[in-house]
Amino acid sequence: MSDQAERGREGQEAVERDEVPPRVGRLLVIGGAEDPEEGNWKILPHFVEMCGGADARIVVCSSPSGKPEEVADTYETIFNKLGVTEVFEAPIRDRHEAEAPELIEATQRATGIFFTGGDQLRLTALISGTSFCETIRERVFGDGLVVGGTSAGAAALSSVMIIGGRQDGTVRREDVSLAPGLGYWRDTVIDTHFNQRGRVSRLMAIFAHNPNVIGIGIDENTAVDLVPGDRFTVVGAGAVMVFNGRVSHSSAPDASDDETLAITDAVIHTLPAGYGFDLRTKRPLMPDGETIKAIGPS
Repeated sequence: MSDQAERGREGQEAVERDEVPPRVGRLLVIGGAEDPEEGNWKILPHFVEMCGGADARIVVCSSPSGKPEEVADTYETIFNKLGVTEVFEAPIRDRHEAEAPELIEATQRATGIFFTGGDQLRLTALISGTSFCETIRERVFGDGLVVGGTSAGAAALSSVMIIGGRQDGTVRREDVSLAPGLGYWRDTVIDTHFNQRGRVSRLMAIFAHNPNVIGIGIDENTAVDLVPGDRFTVVGAGAVMVFNGRVSHSSAPDASDDETLAITDAVIHTLPAGYGFDLRTKRPLMPDGETIKAIGPS
């Protein structure tokens, strides 16, 4: 084959590769207390539909819980009642269990992964960096996998996660504790049980220190249906609060841990079911998908 023909073949292969972009998956980030009563479920049926409905294959990771086997059984029962016939329980208690061949095979076959509530630091300590965690990452960003999480399982999905904070605190560094998350939702910090537990100040404290990060506060029985890097839509009974904006001043660089922080020109959006948010333009969306434009001086 001539050099010109070889270059032509390589070019055609490159074009063909470019024509098949990776299939980015979706996340369902739940604020906790999701539809606890049978017959009143709204969030979990939405997750099942995202995963393929009756054809869904779901791995339930209950590692955040102190009783992982019991919690995994509970969610398997719920998903079975919602029409899912293939549920794989992953009550991981040791990092070696996150390397088990049968778990990795189930994860490669799955259409959805679900992280339960409990303790987000327990979850990351058990699975972060394991074959289970990295298989999920590869499939979310390249094979259309759906990942859901509730409460602690939702908080752990971001790059940096909240692991504690005072209920009665103000906007101070000492009122919130952070740790690395799983990183499936990048450049974002998630807080759950949001308005029910008065957690606005903790997201404001984080936002004061890094205004480039979007803060997402999710109410109970409410969720964000997200395409990573693109946009999300709110589902459920409550609201999602989004903290962003072009901050003009923050006292965070010079403040002590116990000093109340100044932050100006932060923007807070409150979005109920049907509304959304464009992560590229950082603007809220109407239920019909139309961008809500800002008013006044830019």
